[in-house]
Parts: sequence; structure tokens; C-alpha cells
Amino acid sequence: MRNIPLPELMRQYEIDFDAPDAPTPRPLASARLLILGCSASKASGEGLSARERYVGPLWQTLKAADPHEEAAQVAYLSARFGLGNARGKMPDYNTKLTSQTADLMIERGLSGVYPIYKQVHRTEAARLRHLAKRDPLRTGAGEVCLMMHAAGRPFQDVAICGGKDYVRVAQAHVAELRDMGWIAADAPVTIINDGIGFMRAKLKAWLSAP
Repeated sequence: MRNIPLPELMRQYEIDFDAPDAPTPRPLASARLLILGCSASKASGEGLSARERYVGPLWQTLKAADPHEEAAQVAYLSARFGLGNARGKMPDYNTKLTSQTADLMIERGLSGVYPIYKQVHRTEAARLRHLAKRDPLRTGAGEVCLMMHAAGRPFQDVAICGGKDYVRVAQAHVAELRDMGWIAADAPVTIINDGIGFMRAKLKAWLSAP
């Protein structure tokens, strides 16, 4: 019987000693979720993420308190774009959230498609121009689903930060997410809605909590 070198023998069992080392697994994203109302103040420029686009006081606090995006995963809440991952691209826009818009967003729920576009056009040429320049369609459910999968488990801690109508919409979305099992049944939900100075302090405290 001939002597078979050990590496050759083990290759019969699909063990490859010469294979490169397996890549180091990427750390899971945070299982904390912050839903932050959009900002009227926005940075100009092309190709910015929502985190870069929004420059209002609360977003400034977020960036200062969590510069490396480790304390929480952040979802923006926008009257035009609904609920989405703050790391995603955000075009410049100007749409104000009214109580009527908030009611509509609650009614549409997380399966509602954003942004909402005019569906009727006078001519075929007008429709084609519209299709060529419109932003990609998305749903809040799809955005948060990817964020939860990045965490590897349902969200364990949630904060909602913004004006009263933003809070109203976010609470309805959180109830939906809990029903879906994407937020743990016992996950605490912190509501941050106060004067802007108090809101900034509370947001910083929540982000800094272990």
C-alpha cells in the first residue's frame, strides 16, 4: 500500500489545507432602533445619504453622539419618503408633514409605497418624463426588514424622536413592527418629544446608554 501524503488524503474528505483563511465575519449591526423625524434644514449636493442630507439640530446631536453609527440603527421618517434607512440615498426635497399627511401615512401603514407620485398625466410624453426622473419606490416594511436582518434579531430597544405628528406616525409603525415580530415584544419604546433643547439632551442620553 502506497503512502499517501496527509493533505492529499484529507482532500478526499473535502478538507483543503491550502485554501485561504475564511474572512472574518462582519460584526452585526446594533439591535437598537432610532426613528428620527426628518429635518427642514438640509445639505445641498448630489448622492447624499439621509444622515448626510439632514442637518437640523436633532440630526447634529445624532452625529455628535454616535459618529461611528454604533449606538443604534437610524430610520428617518419623512413626509415625502416615509420610513427608511438613514444610510440610504436621499435627494434634496421640501415637503412638510401636516396632521393630514400624518393621518394618511398611518392609514397606508408600512406597506405603503413611497414617494407618492401623481399617477395621471396629460400625455404619454409627460408620463415618460416623469418615469425618467422619479426616485426609486420603496416601502417602510422593506427598509426596516433589511435593518433587522443586519442586526440578526428583532430590535431590542426603540426610541422615537420628533414633533408630535412624527411621533404619532412612528408609534403606529412601531405597533406594526411589533406585530410582525421585528421589534421584540418586551422592547422598551422611548418617546422623545419636548422643547428642542430637552429633546437634544434626551436623544444624546438614549444614544449613550449601554
